[in-house]
Amino acid sequence: MLLFLILCQSEYLNLFKNTGISIDRISFIAVGIFSYAISLMVLLGFIEMKYLILIIPLLFIPFLSEILRKEKQPIANISFGIAGLIYLVVPFVILNAFTNSTNALSGHNISLLLGFFIIIWANDTFAYLSGMFFGRHKFFERISPKKTWEGTLGGFILGVASGFVLSLFFKEFSPVKWMGYAIIIIIFGTFGDLLESLIKRTLGLKDSGSIMPGHGGILDRFDSILLAAPFAFIYIAFVLNLR
Repeated sequence: MLLFLILCQSEYLNLFKNTGISIDRISFIAVGIFSYAISLMVLLGFIEMKYLILIIPLLFIPFLSEILRKEKQPIANISFGIAGLIYLVVPFVILNAFTNSTNALSGHNISLLLGFFIIIWANDTFAYLSGMFFGRHKFFERISPKKTWEGTLGGFILGVASGFVLSLFFKEFSPVKWMGYAIIIIIFGTFGDLLESLIKRTLGLKDSGSIMPGHGGILDRFDSILLAAPFAFIYIAFVLNLR
């Protein structure tokens, strides 16, 4: 997770390469790593929850960095830097909390994390296939011209179906709760995909990177996950009632 976080942070920085925005790479990645590390150690029970307060001063490092750097657009640099840290670090911490938390989730339930990725992949795969074969009507054309309502609906149906299938293997939760879990993941995963498309389209880019030829960057592969993870975690905590 830490490796993927760093790769996503690097690609996020590269998105702004030709925009006049210059986020301090060292402080951005360092704050991300230390915030992630502190959160993970709390989740694993290595340190007490009170140490999470150390993340607050870490978030002010980008402000201090801009004082020293003398860049032309310091406010923009700070804004996009802080936004990037929230956008990337929080979801990766939460993905660890699905199985490693000794505070919020005592169940250490690997099925929820495994199910999360299976539902995401099922939705993405069948949305692509449904769109390719049946797509006629555009879905958010101004942001993502290739997406269609037919593809979105096909992905939704098969994603929810995958939630039902998961309930046959992991019986600690009812089929209804598994399908509810799938619905939350699919809805916010779709918005996560659209959000990254909006960022790239605004910046005039097709892909976040080229680390995966034909598939873009790591950030392109994690776009759905980034927004879905926090909302899925809320569902786990309040609907599945794991504390």
